[in-house]
Amino acid sequence: MKKKIKIVAVLVLLAAGFALSGCANMHWGANAGVDVRFGPNGPRLDPHVSLDMYSGGRM
Repeated sequence: MKKKIKIVAVLVLLAAGFALSGCANMHWGANAGVDVRFGPNGPRLDPHVSLDMYSGGRM
């Protein structure tokens, strides 16, 4: 019985390792700024803020 519990524990640890290794390179990317749009009533400022999760390639 103890042998089966140890085998199950090792398999759970291996599965967790594989699942978490896919997220190892994830990082947050934040961006904030102001868009200026010109219309018939004059310029208009539109602020924007974005927060992204990025997991590969170059930023």
